[in-house]
Amino acid sequence: MLLNLQKNLSTKQNKKLIFFLCLGITIFLGAFFRFYNLHWDQGYFFHPDERNIANAVSKIKFFSQLNPGFFAYGSLPIYLYRFVGDVLVAITKNQDWVLEWPKINLIGRGFSAFFSTISLILVFLLSKKLFNKKIAFLATFFTAFCPSLVQTAHFSVTESMLVFWVLLVMIFSFKITEKASFKNYFLLGIICGMAIATKTSALSFLVIPLFAHLFFHLKDIKAYLKGLLTLVITFLTFSLFSPYVFLAKDKFLESMHYEGGIVLGTLKVVYVLQFEKTLPYLFQLKNFLWQIGPVASLSVLGIIVLLIFAFKKKDKRIFVFLSFPITYFLYVGFWYTKFIRYMIPLLPFLSISLSFVLYQIYLKKKIIGKTIITLSLLTSFLWTLAFFSIYLKEPTRITASKWIYENIKKDSQILTEHWDDGLPLDLRKGKHPSLYKIDQLTVYEADNLDKLNYYAERLSQGDYIILNSRRLYGTLIHLEEKYPLTSKYYRLLFKEKLGYNKVAEFSVYPSIFNFEIKDDKSEETFQVYDHPKVIIFENQKQLNEEEIKNILNIYD
Repeated sequence: MLLNLQKNLSTKQNKKLIFFLCLGITIFLGAFFRFYNLHWDQGYFFHPDERNIANAVSKIKFFSQLNPGFFAYGSLPIYLYRFVGDVLVAITKNQDWVLEWPKINLIGRGFSAFFSTISLILVFLLSKKLFNKKIAFLATFFTAFCPSLVQTAHFSVTESMLVFWVLLVMIFSFKITEKASFKNYFLLGIICGMAIATKTSALSFLVIPLFAHLFFHLKDIKAYLKGLLTLVITFLTFSLFSPYVFLAKDKFLESMHYEGGIVLGTLKVVYVLQFEKTLPYLFQLKNFLWQIGPVASLSVLGIIVLLIFAFKKKDKRIFVFLSFPITYFLYVGFWYTKFIRYMIPLLPFLSISLSFVLYQIYLKKKIIGKTIITLSLLTSFLWTLAFFSIYLKEPTRITASKWIYENIKKDSQILTEHWDDGLPLDLRKGKHPSLYKIDQLTVYEADNLDKLNYYAERLSQGDYIILNSRRLYGTLIHLEEKYPLTSKYYRLLFKEKLGYNKVAEFSVYPSIFNFEIKDDKSEETFQVYDHPKVIIFENQKQLNEEEIKNILNIYD
C-alpha cells in the first residue's frame, strides 16, 4: 500500500513537472517570437507613431524639460524610454540612445517585447484563478502564439503595455472581490493610474473594478469609500506620470479633440478613408482572422459560451471577467476608425475564452475535444510561425531601394505619393535619394479638372512611379464617388494603359513550407508598416500630356 502511494505521488510529481516544463517552453517560445530581430527595419522607423514617440523622447531632459509636446499617447512610456536611454548613455557614453530615433525605437521595442512576454504569465495566473491550470495553459499558449501580439511587440508603441495593464487591472479587481482591503484598493488605483498614463484610452479599463465592486460589494458602504480611494489614487498616479495633461491643458485638449474626431469620423483625415465603406463590428470580426488566426471564430464563440455559462451558473466572477471585452468591443467596435490595433487589448480575453470553450468540448466528448484542441494548438502555432517569418526576411522597402539604385539611372524623374514613405531610402555609401529627381503626387487632393491637368502634366514628365504600399491605392480605387478621377487613374495604371508598365514588385507575406498567406485584405496597418507590397512602374510608352489627359478624362 505504501509502495502504491509512493508510486502515485511520483506519477503526480512527474505530471506536474511535465506540465510546468510545457508551460515554460511555451512562454520561452512566446518570448523568442517577441524579442527576435527587434531591429528588423535596420533603423528606418516605418511606423509613424514610432517616429512621434521617438521625437517626444528626444525632447525630454530630466528634470528641466518634461513636456513631451505629444499627447496621442501618455507620458509614462515616453519618460520610461528616456530614463532607460539616459542610463544607457551613462554606461556607453553614446548620446545616440536619447537623440537618434532608431536607438530610441529599439529601447521602446524592447519594452514592448518585455511587457508582451510578462503578459503571458498574467494570462496564466488569471485563467488559473478563474478556471483551472489546464485552461490556463491553453490560454497562455494561444496568447503566446498570437500574430498581432507578436507584431505589436516589434514596435515601440503602447499596445503591449496596455495589454499588460488591463490584465493586471483584472487580476487586482479579482483581489478586491476576495478581500476588500485598503491595500488592494490602493494598489488597484496605482495600476489604473499607470495604465491611463500609458494611453488615455485605458480609461475603459475602469469598467473592470466598477463591475467587481457592483457584483461583490454593492451593499458595503465601506467598500464605496475604498472605491473612492481607488479613484483618488488613480488620479494622483496619472497626474504624476502625465503632468503636462494639466500643465499644457490647451495642447492636450486640442490633441484629444483631434484624436476623438478621427476615431468617431467627425474629422475624416485622409489616412482613415479606408474605413469609408466598412461596417461596425463586422469589420473587426473579420480582421480577428489576421490578428488571431484560424481559431478566431472559436475565440468569439468562447465569449458567447462564457456569457451563457455565467448566466446559467450565476457566476459573478465570469461577469466581471466579461465586463471588459464585451463593453470594450461594443464601444470601440462602433467607431468610424477601425485600426486593427484598437482590438489588441481584447486578444488575451479571446484566448482565455477560446481555451474555456475547447475545454468544455473536451469534458463532454474527450476524443473529439482532444482532436479539436490539438488542431487548434497546431494551427495557432503554424499561423504565428508563418507571420513571424516576415522578420526573417529583409523589409520590402529596403529590397526595393536596392533595386532602384541598381536599375534606375541617375537623374531619373521618380513620382512617389504623399502621405506615404517615399522611396528610395537613404542606403548611405553614395546611395541617396538626391541621385534622382523625386516628386510627390498629391493624390489625396480633391478630384476636379485641375487635378486632371495635374496628373497629365506629371505623368508625361515622369520616368517611374513608385507605390510604396497599398495605403493610397488600396483605398482610393474603391471610392469612385469621392475620387472618380483618381480611382480611374489607379485602375488604368494597373492595367498599364497610361504608358507605364510594371517592372518590379516586392512583397513579403507570412509564409510557411513555401505556402504564402496573402494578407492584402487585412486592415492596412497590419501590413503597411512591416511588410508592405512595393510596386514600381516605368514610363515605357512616353505618352504626352494631351494623350494622358484624353485617357484619364472623366469631365465634359
